[in-house]
Amino acid sequence: MGGQFKCRWATALRAAAFGASLLGGLTAAYAGSDNSSDTWAGDVNAIALPAGTFIALDYTGYRHSDAYITGGPSDIVSKLTGGKHDVPSTGEVFTDITRLVYFSSLFDRPFVIEAAVPFVDIDKVNIGNLPTPIGGLGPQTLHSGVDHPVVFLTNGLIVQPQNERFLALTNYFYLPMEFGTFSKFAQVNSSNPGQFTWVPQLEYSEGLGKYVPALKSLFVDVIANASIHTDGGSPFALAPGVQFDKLTQDNSYDIKAFLTYHYMPGGHFAVGIEKSWGGNQIASGGVLETVFGGPTSFGKDDFLKGHIQLVQPIARDLHVGIDITHDFEREGGLREDITAELRVTKFWVPAQEPLK
Repeated sequence: MGGQFKCRWATALRAAAFGASLLGGLTAAYAGSDNSSDTWAGDVNAIALPAGTFIALDYTGYRHSDAYITGGPSDIVSKLTGGKHDVPSTGEVFTDITRLVYFSSLFDRPFVIEAAVPFVDIDKVNIGNLPTPIGGLGPQTLHSGVDHPVVFLTNGLIVQPQNERFLALTNYFYLPMEFGTFSKFAQVNSSNPGQFTWVPQLEYSEGLGKYVPALKSLFVDVIANASIHTDGGSPFALAPGVQFDKLTQDNSYDIKAFLTYHYMPGGHFAVGIEKSWGGNQIASGGVLETVFGGPTSFGKDDFLKGHIQLVQPIARDLHVGIDITHDFEREGGLREDITAELRVTKFWVPAQEPLK
C-alpha cells in the first residue's frame, strides 16, 4: 500500500471500522436455551469489507449469577422451594468460542458465511446455596464440553459507508448436538434435549453526524431477533427412567439498542440496553410429570440487561474488545449480576486493485 494511493482494504476498513470486526454473534449460556445472539454494537458495519475477507475470532467469557428468580408457580425451583420467588443461588460458568467468518457475495450483494463452536465449562451451579444436594436444590449437575455448534448466514441489505447506514439480515442455525460430559445422578441429571433453534435477526446501524454535526462519530445500533425452537427430548431425570419425556419451548424475542462512539478507525465505546422475553421451557410426560404435579417450567428467556462495550485495535488487522453486562431484571432463571466477554479478532483481507 504505497503512499500515492489507497487500496480497497484501507477504504473498506475505514468504512467498516466504525464497527469492530464482524457480523452477529452467539450465546453459550447454561440456562439451556439458545436464545438470541451476542451481536455487539457496530458489528454490522463490517458488511462493507470486500469479498474474500476471512476473519478468525475467539471469545473468552465468564458469567456469575447471584440468585435464581422463579418465573411463576409452574417453575421447577418454585415447586421445590414451596413457592419462593427470589432464591439466593450461585452460578459460575466459563466459555470459549471459536468462530470463522468468510465474506462473499450473492446476487451482487454482500453475503457472509460463518460457523462457531462454543466450549462451555459449568464450574458451579448451586440453587439455594446449600452445602449438599437436598430435595433437588443445592449443587447441580455439572457440564463441560462442546455445546450446540452454530452456522449462520448474513445478507447485506443496505451497505452505504458514505452515508453511515448499514442493514443486514442474519439467520442463525443452532445444531442439536454436543460433545461433553455430565455428572450422572449425583442428585439429578440434566441433559441437552436435542432442540434445533433458528434465529432470524436484523442488525441496523446509523450515523448521527449527518443530521447533527456536533454528533459526529456517534452511531445508533439496533439488533432485533426471534428464536424459534423445535421440541426436544428428556431434559431432566432423577434416576434412570424417572424423567420427563419431552421439552417444548415458546418462541423467544430479543432487542438491543446501543449508543456508540467511534473514537478512532476500528475503535469504539458503546453503552446499551437489552430486553428479552418469551422462551418458556416446559417439560412434560413421563414419571416426573406426576411427581411434580403437572408440566413444569425449566426457565424463560426473560430479562433486562445492560451492556458496556469497548473495542480497541492493536494493529490494523488485530482488534481486541470487551463486553460487560449486568442483569437489572430476570424472571425464570439464574440472574447474572455480572458477565464479561473478551473478544479477539484477526483479519485477512485480500489484496485489491487500487482505487482510481
